[in-house]
Amino acid sequence: PEHQNSGAGAAAVRAALAAAGRLGEHHVVVLGHPEYYPRFGFGRASAHGIRLSIDVPDEALMALTLDAAHPLPAGTVRYAAPFGI
Repeated sequence: PEHQNSGAGAAAVRAALAAAGRLGEHHVVVLGHPEYYPRFGFGRASAHGIRLSIDVPDEALMALTLDAAHPLPAGTVRYAAPFGI
């Protein structure tokens, strides 16, 4: 909390999105605060037919396309085994 509103989180998100783009990723899905991530272009994933394999609040699952030539695909996102979900 002592680092909130310092810009560190926004810088980290922007850096992660830029790195994903450089690596050739076309899409990013986040599970997070619904009032935070839209400032980076994220929208409700369910509007694109994207869901998780676990129950989460609909507004907390968001998606973003990094390349307009590749629209968001519909489907189910599954966490990797180390997450234990």
